[in-house]
Amino acid sequence: MHSTPRRRLLRLPRFPRLALAAAAALSLLAGPLVTPAHAAGPAEPSGLLLRYTFDEKDGTVAHDASGHGNDGTYERTPAFGQGVEGGSFSMSGGPSSSTTAPYVKIPNGVLKGANSVTVAAYVKWDASTTVNQWLYGLGPDNTRYLFTSPYNGDKTLYSAITAGNWQAESKLPGGAALPGGAWKHVAVTVDGDSGTAVMYLDGIEAARATGVPVKPADLYDPAKDYSGYIGKSLYPADPYFAGEVDDFRIYDYALSAAEVLQVSGNTAAVGAATLPELKVPAIVDGTNSRIVLPVKEGTDLTRLAPEFTLVPGAGISPASGTVRDLSEPVTYTVTGGDGARRTWTVEARVMRSPVLPGLYADPNITVFGDTFYMYPTTDGFAGWSGTQFHAFSSKDLVHWTDHGVVLDLGPDVTWADNSAWAPTIAERDGKYYFYFSGGMATGNTAKHLGVAVSDSPAGPFKDALGKPLVAAGTYSGQMIDSDVFVDDDGQAYLYWGNGNSYQVPLNDDMVSFDPAKVKTYKPSGYNEGSFVFKRGEIYYFMWSENDTRDENYQVAYATGASPLGPWTRRGVILQKDLSLGIKGTGHHSVVRVPGTDDWYIAYHRFAIPGGDGTHRETTIDRMEFDENGLIEKVVPTLESVDPVSVANAGPDAEGREGSPIRLAGSATGPAKWSYAPGEDADSGATCTFSDSGAAETAVTCDDDGTYTVTLTSGRSRDTAKVTVANAAPETGDVVTPAKPVEAGTRVTLTVPVTDRGANDVLTCTVDWKDGTTASGTAGDGTCTARHTYKKPGVHEPVVTVADDDGATTTASGRPVVVYDRDAGFITGGGWIDSPAGAYRANPALTGRATFGFVAKYVKKTAVPIGATTFAFQAGRLNFRSTAYDWLVVSGGEIRYRGIGTDGGAGRYGFEVVARDGDTRDGDGVDRFAVRIWDERTGDVIYQNGAGDAANGSVVVHAE
Repeated sequence: MHSTPRRRLLRLPRFPRLALAAAAALSLLAGPLVTPAHAAGPAEPSGLLLRYTFDEKDGTVAHDASGHGNDGTYERTPAFGQGVEGGSFSMSGGPSSSTTAPYVKIPNGVLKGANSVTVAAYVKWDASTTVNQWLYGLGPDNTRYLFTSPYNGDKTLYSAITAGNWQAESKLPGGAALPGGAWKHVAVTVDGDSGTAVMYLDGIEAARATGVPVKPADLYDPAKDYSGYIGKSLYPADPYFAGEVDDFRIYDYALSAAEVLQVSGNTAAVGAATLPELKVPAIVDGTNSRIVLPVKEGTDLTRLAPEFTLVPGAGISPASGTVRDLSEPVTYTVTGGDGARRTWTVEARVMRSPVLPGLYADPNITVFGDTFYMYPTTDGFAGWSGTQFHAFSSKDLVHWTDHGVVLDLGPDVTWADNSAWAPTIAERDGKYYFYFSGGMATGNTAKHLGVAVSDSPAGPFKDALGKPLVAAGTYSGQMIDSDVFVDDDGQAYLYWGNGNSYQVPLNDDMVSFDPAKVKTYKPSGYNEGSFVFKRGEIYYFMWSENDTRDENYQVAYATGASPLGPWTRRGVILQKDLSLGIKGTGHHSVVRVPGTDDWYIAYHRFAIPGGDGTHRETTIDRMEFDENGLIEKVVPTLESVDPVSVANAGPDAEGREGSPIRLAGSATGPAKWSYAPGEDADSGATCTFSDSGAAETAVTCDDDGTYTVTLTSGRSRDTAKVTVANAAPETGDVVTPAKPVEAGTRVTLTVPVTDRGANDVLTCTVDWKDGTTASGTAGDGTCTARHTYKKPGVHEPVVTVADDDGATTTASGRPVVVYDRDAGFITGGGWIDSPAGAYRANPALTGRATFGFVAKYVKKTAVPIGATTFAFQAGRLNFRSTAYDWLVVSGGEIRYRGIGTDGGAGRYGFEVVARDGDTRDGDGVDRFAVRIWDERTGDVIYQNGAGDAANGSVVVHAE
């Protein structure tokens, strides 16, 4: 709120406008706004310093409708469009060098003496991919300004204010680019008294910054003839804005959330929700019409009475303050004064995060014995200039005890008195080694990596060397963000780096290493925050991507077979969730609960609300793995985690007989699984567990039915139902003769067959695809069948395998090529119209393609002879055969295969399918189709349709 006396709400003077339909539909954040914007209502906020409605049709003056005479100047030739109501100022945009891109110059003095301000406008951005267009910029130059961009360098809607330079900006990142091609309302408020800036999109808060040191009056320069621009940046190299703007306003105070809603015209929106039980402000997701109420621990979710900020004249049902059960999501309907209606989903969540009270970042979590410990960076200092490290401990990952300062740079460390960052810890022979980053506050401020030691994980720690373990400048990048991993054999490894990543085995003394053994690994996206752990036989190397000041700060990982790699990048597993107000998720560590396969990830995020890269908080969430040992996406939550003190068998599961079925259990101590078959399971049915001593495991049962599985940990027991379905038989590769066979020759087919249900009996049948189906013999894991083809052809037999529960599976293999030397020989020549898509290198090419061929069997040989040519001049394809593999002639149907060259080079396979239309089984039309592929890669280079008519002749000659 601003400190000036509350203003009486007045009707504002305005230019005549055309009224839009009062019942026009409102959009969410992703849709266009069509509610009238310029028609001032009886309760419209006062305090306008400037208002441009852009109703001009020509001229150079942008008239100020506020009554203060702050007319703007259209620079260059303006263009006008259809606005939200009435006209709009249309800007073509262009590079910084443009001499025609129009913009508006705002007269000087608008911000003179302004303690607070609101800038609001309707915007239709053209969704250009050109970054750093400024919708507006207020201020004298590129050292003092307030601006909004639809698409900054991070590709997000962004606003900022500064009285220094871009590095000193108080940032308002919107999380995503401004939706383009539709009218959106953007407003920014700066409250000089509270030091708060807020950005709104379509009347709903999108970003907030606290501790803003700049007041709008700081942007006034009496030596200038302007207060700023619309459509032009204050940085000379930035491009001009491309799009339209309508109803541009500047107020002399920071509008309230309700007033911003009113000005935006988003009449059925909810601007905010309040509740005495809130731990932090409610999170309003306008895109999805969803409101999350993060409430304090101990809150009764069944009796909550939230109140909502609405546009004046709007109503909500049920009414604000109505007591409701919010243990499950409920809906409210908002009806605007114009009749617009919108349904909102509201849910309450018990917010147990952050797990450490206050501002802490870069948490390193570990476990010694039955106690968890956490060592973070103490946050909340400009430039991360904190000097003290704290240690915290917990028995359940939920309730943490602060052991106070365990190391204080300056008093405890001679070579650093500032920048106490990102520690880690490891134990060896009863000693605890604490690795940390630090530097000097003045002079040479480069960061070093050090190590301290203590007899207790709760400290206090003493500098072990009296100097850095890794001094600044020893390697490229910053010597920060250490991690230590101790492998099963006791060997310890040190990891560190910012900009570059370093890995090295530590010596047994834990305070030295061989520089010759230092390795580097910098995966794509790596920035800092290395962390290594092992699960089973897989080593995991993790890191943080982007800058910690960026809301897109996130965690990615790789896997390897050793602590030093080589590593295979796997991808991002933790990132922001703007629907919950969670941003900047990174610089993490993970821990396994002893005796379980339960893993948790500790990380920092921007403090909620209003946090940023130096105001961060620490939380913990679950981290799970799939059956291949890969990390599943971590779901960031407000709730954090439950205490790790009971056995939990997890949700009911289902799967198929003979296949592992995942059981998502958890336990705080040694775990043990058991099972009991249900009445619908066959007598003698059995199950096995992948690891009966792991809470997260898999169960495999050899028959279908229902089973009860029980997880025991200490005195805790929990059950889950496992429903096992019948599994279809499985087949391997169908084996048929590799070479063509002569008609009348008996052929043998075999295929491996199995069933995950160990007691199932299998049978098999074969459709030989010549009108004959016969049973085979299934035994010893193989189906065997024999058959004699009497006529030539290319046949693809299909095998059907069935189990005694009625499940079947089919398989087919390599075609059986049956030839008849006495079926005749073939000749052909002419051309076809090559269709689009046939020539794969350029599917758009069409035109004439010529062909010629002759093929025949010579007596007492199994391989035909002859020659084939095919030319498609449009694609410069000039194919010529060099050898044939086989030839099948059946009536007027021709099919043969071989190899050849293109332009005399390469090795290409080909297959021709043709038809002599003049045979007794023909239709009078000759046809020709050819498929040509690269034998080396298998890539098809040409293939036309089998039904393409041939111009010329295709002839089957009788012997």
